[in-house]
Amino acid sequence: MEKDSVKYVKYLFELILLLIALGVIFGALAYIVYISPWSWRMLDRIYDIRFLIELGVFATLSVLILGLAVLTVYSRNIVHSALYLIGSFAGVAALYISLNAPFLGVAQVLVYIGAVGVLILFAVMLTRRTIMEESHG
Repeated sequence: MEKDSVKYVKYLFELILLLIALGVIFGALAYIVYISPWSWRMLDRIYDIRFLIELGVFATLSVLILGLAVLTVYSRNIVHSALYLIGSFAGVAALYISLNAPFLGVAQVLVYIGAVGVLILFAVMLTRRTIMEESHG
């Protein structure tokens, strides 16, 4: 029992370290953008309400995609992991559509969610049943 708790603390530490590293990288990029000469024109656009709505939708979708991707990697149940992966694909499709690329969004839904995601789910479900039957007799 204690080994599991140590493993979870290790995973949590690695995740926090990764988030800090990403924060430093994106903070440095934001500072570079802020000191660039065209940043003041961009800051003038922030007061436009449409820009704020698009920025909010983009940020929400990005957090959703990253959250589902992390859940895909750290999930213990492989079926749940496959479902999180399909959710991440759906988030990417929504991101494409919100960025005025509807063809890429529809292709993402058809190819990745419709074909690859369902193929992964069927493969996982059929493989798990076969392994369980072989191990029990």
